[in-house]
Amino acid sequence: MQKIMIIEDAPAVREELALLLENEGYLPLAVTDFTEIPKQAQREHPDLILLDIGLPGQDGFSLCAALRKALSVPVIFVTSRDAGLDEVRALSLGGDDYITKPYSVPVLLARIKAVLRRTGGGPEPKDVLEAEGLCL
Repeated sequence: MQKIMIIEDAPAVREELALLLENEGYLPLAVTDFTEIPKQAQREHPDLILLDIGLPGQDGFSLCAALRKALSVPVIFVTSRDAGLDEVRALSLGGDDYITKPYSVPVLLARIKAVLRRTGGGPEPKDVLEAEGLCL
């Protein structure tokens, strides 16, 4: 089952996304503690991250840059900010796609599938050994 991490501070939106993803067969990982998100992502090994820009403590732009330094998971920005410069900045910092709220559910799901298909995101290989935080 593919894991999708949701980094969204609005509880209603976060819960809606989690339910939507679960109904589509994904395993949603909803972040509620907005400290040390890159470490959380490293620990959870998501196949994709849905990232809002307006977050407490650290904005989504700087968080995307930090995530890019820590791991190579694809990132889709899902935000209410619709300025072209915000979209350009998000993509130039390593975002793989940019979707504005309110989003169309079928379009969001199609873009998630496309990014996962393009980036090879998917279940971990079957021949994986894990021990004490080490993965071979």
